[in-house]
Amino acid sequence: MAEAPPAAIPPEPEPSSFQRIVGVLTAPDETFKSIVRRPDWLVPLLIMVVLSIGSVVLLGSRLDFAASMREAMEAQGRPIDAQAMKFAVAITKAVFYVAPLLGILVLVIMAMLLLVAFRIFGGDGEFPQAFSIVLYSWMPQLIRSVIALVVLSMRPTITLMDMQEPIRSNLGFLFSMKTQPLLFALVSSFDVFTFWTLFLLVVGFARMSNFSKAKSAAIVLTMWVLGTLVKLVGPAIGQMRVGSGS
Repeated sequence: MAEAPPAAIPPEPEPSSFQRIVGVLTAPDETFKSIVRRPDWLVPLLIMVVLSIGSVVLLGSRLDFAASMREAMEAQGRPIDAQAMKFAVAITKAVFYVAPLLGILVLVIMAMLLLVAFRIFGGDGEFPQAFSIVLYSWMPQLIRSVIALVVLSMRPTITLMDMQEPIRSNLGFLFSMKTQPLLFALVSSFDVFTFWTLFLLVVGFARMSNFSKAKSAAIVLTMWVLGTLVKLVGPAIGQMRVGSGS
């Protein structure tokens, strides 16, 4: 009598989105392996949106927009004009309150640029995988945002400059944002939470592309350096204004 074939072992169930959020912080390699097999984005994206909207609502009532614009104009050596101040405050308020939507757009663009970079070098991957990897890799930034929100919510009033560096997770506090904007922006880029995020991006995109972690790190870090240089353009212009005004 022929033996019955062994029963097929059912595949292990994929972890839930909440398990993945914990997993990227504790066991990123295995977690990203699961994310590449079955990318998802709804839960992490909703968490980001809810946290962003909560931050805007909570900090909006404490944020002194007029003082923020006055600080910015003084730092750039610009004369404080009432009409210009009124216009700047209106624009800044609009940007502040649509920040959650702008944040999502930034993550979409980041996923697209990283996907293109990896595909150029022959890596595997599709946009749903890249976007899911970026969202889950952003969890350290959410942790930083929660800590910053707690710190800022304890202050009766805050300015936009206060929001630039609410916690000392980098050495930016050694430089004045008003008189040394370029050095402040450059040093602030080397942040503990940023490096944590970069590490997760390296692991996630290595899994997606089937590249080694070394090759993935080279691509991710190159993209980060280019992005940092773009972000330094504004502070560099501010530095030149400060220098010409002194």
